[in-house]
Amino acid sequence: MVEGYRKEAALFQSDKLEVAEVVQIERAARDQGQWGRMAACYHPDSVVSISWIETSGRDFVAASEKAFAAGIRHLHQMAPTLVTLNGDRALAESGAAILLGGRIGGVEVMVTSHARMHARVERRDGVWRIARLGAVYFEDAMAARVPGETPVLDAARLAGYRPSLRFLSYLLEESGKTPSADLAGIDRPETVEAFLAAEEAWLAG
Repeated sequence: MVEGYRKEAALFQSDKLEVAEVVQIERAARDQGQWGRMAACYHPDSVVSISWIETSGRDFVAASEKAFAAGIRHLHQMAPTLVTLNGDRALAESGAAILLGGRIGGVEVMVTSHARMHARVERRDGVWRIARLGAVYFEDAMAARVPGETPVLDAARLAGYRPSLRFLSYLLEESGKTPSADLAGIDRPETVEAFLAAEEAWLAG
């Protein structure tokens, strides 16, 4: 009985490690422009819903590749991934500092967005892959890349963005993207509650 319990516990831990690894690999592959490796982390019917895009996993990879080729870099400093398992389903969440470079009025800037990445990960045919990727946004900041330079921001436009991702939204719009106003963020606690409730409901199956 004890040996059986040990084997079951070892399998449980192995599953958690596989789930955490696929989430970390997906972000690392995106940062390094490894598109095949990134695509392999998603199920064919997966969904991605983050600051600048809501689409399928496949189309997210394609959009990321296009942005990368255009010189747009979104880099991710990832914290360890926490995994909650229920059979062939798992929730994986990772703290992240998302670094986005760009220009505002000719001034080179860097935005740092603090968020938690949330992934629904599902095992199909023995393989764990991402079924949905989303995020909860906390706060962000902007700084000039060159000391002494100062980006000139439109104060009224900046005030129109949500506090949890205002600089991120500003920079995304500068690069031609449409930032979402409906994402989960701590400035609107009800959005976070609804987001997490939906994640738990999916895990319960």
